[in-house]
Amino acid sequence: MPEEEEIEILIERAKRRLDAAYHLFEDGFFEDAVSRAYYSMYFVAKALLLKKDITVKTHKGLLSKFGLEFVNEGVVEEYYGRALRIAEELREEADYSISREITKEDAESIIEDAEKFLERIKRAIRELKLRH
Repeated sequence: MPEEEEIEILIERAKRRLDAAYHLFEDGFFEDAVSRAYYSMYFVAKALLLKKDITVKTHKGLLSKFGLEFVNEGVVEEYYGRALRIAEELREEADYSISREITKEDAESIIEDAEKFLERIKRAIRELKLRH
């Protein structure tokens, strides 16, 4: 599959995960909303990495490469690296922890970050296209 097509598929997946997060949030499924919001960020970050021919196999690998290639290099602001890291940590708690309750406020915060993240990373992808 051509790289550009794969990037578009990943962006579409990111949008769909964010849409799912909104619906889950509205229905009071805060843990699932957090998970979907994180996966929205995950897929669009993966698309940006692919733009530089970088593939990762793990969530930790994605966080590491995103930070090294895009935050440390000044392609995107530090806020986005931090937002991705926080979302991944909260997603793990939402999916696996029995001692941590995910609140409405937790979910709302991650969804807001995911909205900003999606738009900023889509812009970074466009900017990288212009350079190549």
